[in-house]
Amino acid sequence: MNIRKHWKKILLSSTALFWASCGGDSESSSVAGGTINEDPVIPDSIVNPDDLDGIKIDTLYGIRPIYNADTGAVSSADTCSSSSEEVQSSSSEAESSSSEIAQSSSSKTAYPSFGTYKLARDTSTTCEVTEVVRTYLSSRISSPTELMDSLENNTTLSVEALELVEDNLEESLNYGVLYGSPSTTGGPTYPSKFECTNNSTYTTSTHVAKDGVLYTREEYKEKFPNQDPDKPSPLCQKTDFILCGGAPYMESGKERTFVGSLPNNFESDKETLIDSVKATFGNNLPDALKNCLDSNVTSMNMRKDIDGGTTYMNPRGPIATKQICDGDTTVNPRYQAKLDSNKAFIKKQIDECLGKDE
Repeated sequence: MNIRKHWKKILLSSTALFWASCGGDSESSSVAGGTINEDPVIPDSIVNPDDLDGIKIDTLYGIRPIYNADTGAVSSADTCSSSSEEVQSSSSEAESSSSEIAQSSSSKTAYPSFGTYKLARDTSTTCEVTEVVRTYLSSRISSPTELMDSLENNTTLSVEALELVEDNLEESLNYGVLYGSPSTTGGPTYPSKFECTNNSTYTTSTHVAKDGVLYTREEYKEKFPNQDPDKPSPLCQKTDFILCGGAPYMESGKERTFVGSLPNNFESDKETLIDSVKATFGNNLPDALKNCLDSNVTSMNMRKDIDGGTTYMNPRGPIATKQICDGDTTVNPRYQAKLDSNKAFIKKQIDECLGKDE
């Protein structure tokens, strides 16, 4: 039997399967439990491309196949070419999308919590913070004496940083004998780099940010001649410490005098508020109201439990009663906040007593 005749039949079957896969509704055709996804390759060592001349496959599918003698693959200049173009187009779109994602991921990171700044020399130019630096206050647990000294003699820390020192001082009674142990205390975060609408970038090595304005160092010194651009503004200290229910550990030779006791101040405010209510009634003060005010109203030093008894609050570390900022002395906000909270706590109980008397 003629081998060439058999190879023509084999080629006819293979080519028919190929065109069925190209012209069908789906991208691949399942045959005998398998999937044909690639063009059939005909070994050029056995089949000569001239043998295709007598095969009329194009009358079945409307497209004549083209055999590539170099690659051994059957292809078409029509349907499969169009499919190839679509694949290339999809690939280009994927590359474009990937490029957009890469550009987006490499874009600058802004810190909106810091707001925007205007250039001092051109207020029409706005800048946003794109880099920040975080300060660290200590690498170990400081003793109460060290913390109070840092508050009283501060020359480098901002008001925000001082508040963190005060937090540590309030918790200092819980540290026991751990003073000096390794511990990192994180401080506040500050802007360090600005990107502006004039396509320029500035850093704190050449500029100073204050109250929403970005100055050059020369501009800052001219506008604020008495302020050091490398020091926080305002520059504050905290002084005149008061005990808050417990005496902190004091190193030998570093003892200090405190200006009073916060629990005593709380109790004094309670008595003042109760006396003012009694005074409004004068001799007409009802006995029930008097008993309620004397028995039920407590300061924040004590809290009533379910059975009506009282429990003392846990003692805290010392608190500064005064704050000095750029030479101006005021009540320390932390101390004032505690006094205000205590008064609100007492007034609520007094109102409850007055409500019962109605």
